[in-house]
Amino acid sequence: MTRYLHFDELQWTDVDVFGATMSKASVFEGNYDVRSGFFRMPAGCAVPPHHHTKWVQVMVLEGTMRVEQEGELDSEVTAGSCYFVEAGETHVETAVEDTLVLVTQGEDRT
Repeated sequence: MTRYLHFDELQWTDVDVFGATMSKASVFEGNYDVRSGFFRMPAGCAVPPHHHTKWVQVMVLEGTMRVEQEGELDSEVTAGSCYFVEAGETHVETAVEDTLVLVTQGEDRT
């Protein structure tokens, strides 16, 4: 069945993401080895060094995200752009300003 999500009807909850507090509205969490959700990050919110066991794709919808990754130059990702992180790559993400992202990631659901 097709699901429709209207942004003004999303249910937001505060969540801890590797020690950073932000608001999350789930889009999909099911049994297809993938999940996605919107995250609101206030300016200055930083997710400390971390990595994932599966890939992660982040689409910046509003604001600007700074991404720091071992062995690479820092990158600023602005609204309308996205970035893809391979499994195991250690990185830091910081909201340069109030930022809204859509995160989609592979995930084992066993």
